Amino acid sequence: MRLLSYLNLVPDKPAETYIERQLANLQTALDEHPEDKVPLMHQILVYMFCKDPDEIIRYAFELLEADVGMEYTDEIYFSLARAYTDKNELNQAIEYYRKIIAIDPGCSEVIYDLAALYEKQKDIDAALSAYDYLDNEAINCGKEDMYRCKGTLYYNRKEYDKALDCYQRAYELSTDASDGWIIESLGETYWQMKNYKESATWFKKALEINPQSSNAHYGMGLCYQNTDDAYRALHHYFEAIKIKPDFTNAYINIAAVTINKEGDIKKGIEMLNKALETNKDKESLSLIYQNLSRVYHRTCEYDLAEYYKKEFIKSVGLEGLLPEYDDRDDDEI
Repeated sequence: MRLLSYLNLVPDKPAETYIERQLANLQTALDEHPEDKVPLMHQILVYMFCKDPDEIIRYAFELLEADVGMEYTDEIYFSLARAYTDKNELNQAIEYYRKIIAIDPGCSEVIYDLAALYEKQKDIDAALSAYDYLDNEAINCGKEDMYRCKGTLYYNRKEYDKALDCYQRAYELSTDASDGWIIESLGETYWQMKNYKESATWFKKALEINPQSSNAHYGMGLCYQNTDDAYRALHHYFEAIKIKPDFTNAYINIAAVTINKEGDIKKGIEMLNKALETNKDKESLSLIYQNLSRVYHRTCEYDLAEYYKKEFIKSVGLEGLLPEYDDRDDDEI
């Protein structure tokens, strides 16, 4: 591509002002140099990223028609894919991402975007297929990343045997021995499969690499809790909240072990209230309310029990639909 020596960047200004000034500068250049129509239109399209999607689409098609040499086709398709995504016209966006991959199979950014769109459409099988494009020698660590991404999709779909296979393959391909993410993912997957011994092995390995991993400490706590080793479970849960003071699930599990195994209801309520303070997740909030209702039934504080029972029902969106719900049916939290 020929260098357009007459192009100058406008003075640095706040982002919006800078972009508008640069677009005006490019439009002036286009008026003065019609012989450079295509490269100048390409530059304008680059700076239009913050414009209305319909305006971007209109201009992209103008450039597509003008670019008879197809010098900028993949970049035009990329602009179209992003604009259609912003308009939530996902099928159109997918079409253009696929066109880019046909031109450049080694563009990892496009592959991730394509898979994300399929996930947004809840088409996980298509997302899995999209990640297959990462198995390309032109992409650095592409095959490893493919297994990581596919493992996460299988894990979220609760197909733990397939997730485990993908994570193991990613681990074998990894050149970074200190990669805690894949090691912790293996620990989490084994735990979901109720293989607590193997799960603990991987979480221990993660802690050898990074003793400050709150997630690995939490994983160890889960393994010990599920093998009735309350002392070691509490140790790791408390280590997790030392590192991450807003670790809501760790507080919930400390409460469960403290109340159910050690009989310390007062301490358990304190931990549940800590969980309530730190919580940012709707699902965890429901569990906290349910547990507080149950524990206050144990202490015969029925007003509080009833209050948290109502909060639980409200948090799961079933207010007025569960008159028969009785949290005394299960004494354990």
